[in-house]
Amino acid sequence: MRFYRPVALLLAVPFAAIPSQRPLPGPSRPGPTFKTGTHLVEVVVVAKDKHGPAAGLTKEDFTLFDNGNRRDIAFFSVRSVHDLAPAPVSTAVPPLLPGVVSNRPSAGAITPVTQTVILVDQIFTEQTNQLFAIQRVGRFLDLRRKQDGIGIYTFGGGIHVVQDVTTDGDLLRRAAKRLTARDANTRGSDTTGMTAKEASAYVTMTLQERVLALKQAFEAIARHLANVPGRKNLVWITQGFPLYICNDMICVDFRPDMTEAAQALNDANVALHAADARGLIGALSGMTPIQNAEKSGPSSPGRATQMMQNWGMVPAGPSHIETMDFVTHLTGGDVYYNTNGIEESFQKAVQYEDVTYSLGFYPPESAQDGQVHNLSVRVSRPGISLHYRTSYVALKPGFEAPKLPTIDQLLRDPLDATQIGVLAQASPDLARPGFFNVHVSMDLHDLQLYPEDGKWNGAVEVAFYFENSRSAQIANRKIEIPEDQLATALANGIGFDHAVEFQGMSGQLHIAVVDKATGAAGSLRIPLSVR
Repeated sequence: MRFYRPVALLLAVPFAAIPSQRPLPGPSRPGPTFKTGTHLVEVVVVAKDKHGPAAGLTKEDFTLFDNGNRRDIAFFSVRSVHDLAPAPVSTAVPPLLPGVVSNRPSAGAITPVTQTVILVDQIFTEQTNQLFAIQRVGRFLDLRRKQDGIGIYTFGGGIHVVQDVTTDGDLLRRAAKRLTARDANTRGSDTTGMTAKEASAYVTMTLQERVLALKQAFEAIARHLANVPGRKNLVWITQGFPLYICNDMICVDFRPDMTEAAQALNDANVALHAADARGLIGALSGMTPIQNAEKSGPSSPGRATQMMQNWGMVPAGPSHIETMDFVTHLTGGDVYYNTNGIEESFQKAVQYEDVTYSLGFYPPESAQDGQVHNLSVRVSRPGISLHYRTSYVALKPGFEAPKLPTIDQLLRDPLDATQIGVLAQASPDLARPGFFNVHVSMDLHDLQLYPEDGKWNGAVEVAFYFENSRSAQIANRKIEIPEDQLATALANGIGFDHAVEFQGMSGQLHIAVVDKATGAAGSLRIPLSVR
């Protein structure tokens, strides 16, 4: 949720919008505490001592720093799964009207105590290791706590949802049985006939494409889990990939891509954990006196290794552990490797945050510069280690987010984005056969606006796309909201109507909304048919 004091929120004429008469479904919202001109930054902290989760800490035990500057902790809460039970979404959420589709849970839906997505990486993991990992996923499901919500996805260049998050053991076991290993090198890895330089360039290009696809997968999962309350876990089962590569033609550093992916996960309150699919390897580089042990012996360090030495990131484990460690550390997660019992690693990841502390602060106006800020947290009690997100973007009022998700990506993702609550309804236009009138509503609590001339201002991008169509209809809309219309707008959201031409006999209409100030997104699908 973005607490940027969004107050009065009704779309002005430029949006051609109308107040929605259908309150948006979703978790009930106790009157949110807004602070004019600021954005609440939440830092979820996992505290561990030698016995496990460290309980009993108070607000006074923590000190929080933003780019080295101490910030007052304006919001503090403690969450323990031992005090919680699966609960339905509040009955205060009104049921959906007939024909209305939402990207948020409806009244009565059960919210698990914990929510964890297991992502089986089929691009960066050899087929034999996928088989091993899949077997261990099945064992983990037999060991999981009934209160834990688990989802099972695969990544094969894109996301495939085998089973979305559920506590239903039967559904999860059936999903695990549907998991199959696939060849990780299906995309033209054969460099036969190429010169050494051509082969090197081709391999580098292929790796770049795959890393970009993984980054987009992490971002899509973050957008999908964003509205789920509490801390979430994403367990990435993988062999990883090099954080830095260098050949005769080009050097590529993947840290910026992984940093952006981690930022998206942080914004959605998702901790990334990595479990090495290779299991127990034995003698390992960095863990024995033998150099390059897992690659069968000593070798001269290449440019990539030398660069990691310069960064202080020499791997202390199997190859590519440095990449897993780098990205999980940014989200406050952990890495599990050199064990055949990786189902126990899954358990540790799920239970990693059984006790969490949420620290919230408001950056001063002078710090809202649109830049990435480093976060650090200290605790006064000795013998405690802390795990938390290491950065955030200090949003700048009135400016567009530097990196927005592409509409194409949002419309094609198999996961609905939930950062912005959206509901929609489509009905045939009786006066124009083949056309549908679509009504779209957005939850104003999820949009970020800035004050100017007695109004609250912002902008969104809205897209409509039919499956298998060649293009999408895209509209950029300016938001201008009179201050005196706050109550109605917050209660009902904002809505607008749009006519779309449908040329098929059946299919789905994809709708995506992006807040141009933050990059937050909401998306859903409406099944349509013309008889």
